Amino acid sequence: MKRAMLVGAAVIVLGVIAGIVILGSTPGGNGILSIGITDAPAENISHIYITISSIELQGQDNSTTVYSQVSIQFDLLSLVNVTKMLGDVSIPARNYTMIRFAVTSAVATLGGANVTLNVPSDQVKAPLHFQIQPGKTTTVVLDVTADMTHISASGNLRPVVTVKSVKGPA
Repeated sequence: MKRAMLVGAAVIVLGVIAGIVILGSTPGGNGILSIGITDAPAENISHIYITISSIELQGQDNSTTVYSQVSIQFDLLSLVNVTKMLGDVSIPARNYTMIRFAVTSAVATLGGANVTLNVPSDQVKAPLHFQIQPGKTTTVVLDVTADMTHISASGNLRPVVTVKSVKGPA
């Protein structure tokens, strides 16, 4: 009889603990993030060819989530008044505070000649805040401005990245 009462009490305690954990936890699962890039016109530059080897997201808790590890190459200046969508990717639901682009190559065409550019730390960072909710889509569009004022005499490309829009989660 005592044994049955102990087992019953243990089951009740475990049930209460499980209920607290379930009620106190944040919803898990994945949502969809869609990232787009656009550009403003640039003076004295006809092309800026960028190769991005990966895109990572930084969570509010400093965790890192990979958005893409597929190499993407495009002419940044072909995106004037156009948005290049980089894809819809399922990622963990949480709050994010930064998008980091790993840049492996940058070449500008200035006055008809190609010039290899350096990207300091081989990264372009876009600090912003967005949320991913389970089963919902969030779309982030970034405006990358790269003109002569952002290419130094030593050939460093320091694009200015601003948030054009964040839509969602919807």
